[in-house]
Amino acid sequence: MSTTINSTSSAPVVLVTGASSGIGAATAEVFAAAGYDVVLAARRLNRLTDLSDNLRCKYPTRRVVSIECDVNSDLSVDALFKTISSDFGKLNVLVNNAGFGVYGTVETTPISVFQQNMDTNYLGVIRCTQAALPLLRKAVAGSTCRWGASIVMVSSIVGRRSMPQLSSYSATKFALEALSEALRLELWDDRIAVSVVNPGATRTEFGDSAKGNRPGTFLSFEHGMPSETVAKIILNAARSPKRNTYLTLAGKIGVFVQWLSPKLLDMVLLRTFRKSK
Repeated sequence: MSTTINSTSSAPVVLVTGASSGIGAATAEVFAAAGYDVVLAARRLNRLTDLSDNLRCKYPTRRVVSIECDVNSDLSVDALFKTISSDFGKLNVLVNNAGFGVYGTVETTPISVFQQNMDTNYLGVIRCTQAALPLLRKAVAGSTCRWGASIVMVSSIVGRRSMPQLSSYSATKFALEALSEALRLELWDDRIAVSVVNPGATRTEFGDSAKGNRPGTFLSFEHGMPSETVAKIILNAARSPKRNTYLTLAGKIGVFVQWLSPKLLDMVLLRTFRKSK
């Protein structure tokens, strides 16, 4: 099911998955403000409709389409891209943002939860990327830029260094990083860029929607960076592709220490894990 307005436009087109709240909703607005026509996709159509109505009021020259989509479903993703093809005929930017978190140790997290997490955060990205490529190539054909189209993966700092009690989520983001490394080279000659944005703690509904209980030693999302800040980084990554962008000072330090001395970071995380127990 989708809601749309009928108009023609030569503006670039962006698809944002997981657009009903948080980073996804902020990203949709940042792209609309930058002159993009926007396709919003998520499972909660009522929230998408409210967001799209708001974007049309604020940016009346922009075309906005809201499409109910579950990235876990082949049929749902296929319907999403059929609508984009029919309404726009191309796609300039794909922002793979849909996902959810899981708290818990490897021992206590059910296999079914690992499967659900991987299906959404990793396989959902593959479904959307495979379906998007024909439309991204159409955008490339009409561009003279070095990168004619762009894919932006919304990963996480824990995709570079996993944490105890966040094993499932970390594993999905590690898989996303590996996928991006291969995809970047596979699409190089097609002039489709692949960038990875790695936020740290961000002020979103992540903690409320995550499965399991957040350990008290974890940084509160209330003290995280604003979603709008991450959204601007995503826009920059789409316009000027970068291999990886790491956000928040703590995240950058963590990635550096992981490179410099993984054992040192082990000891820091082990201390935090012991306190949470």
